Amino acid sequence: MGGEGHIFDMIQRTKQNRKMLQGHRDRTKDLIKKMNEKSLTDYPDKLSEREMERIERDIKTREYDEKIYYTRFTFTFLGILLLVVLVAYGMWKILGG
Repeated sequence: MGGEGHIFDMIQRTKQNRKMLQGHRDRTKDLIKKMNEKSLTDYPDKLSEREMERIERDIKTREYDEKIYYTRFTFTFLGILLLVVLVAYGMWKILGG
């Protein structure tokens, strides 16, 4: 019978895969543990009212700036798209009609 070698190889690969999966699980557990130990922000746990107001003001300012940026980008994109459509329509009228 020639199948014994293939069966032995499959058993060895299964063992190796189990070891690799266990190593991956261990690394993931270590990573999660490190992430939980590290604080998520640079701000201390306790903040005064003045600092909290400053943080909220910074967040609102950032949100407003992002809104302005995306609005300008949208209008610029639509303007360029309209210009391309008008040029294509003009070329079609000149060459086709």
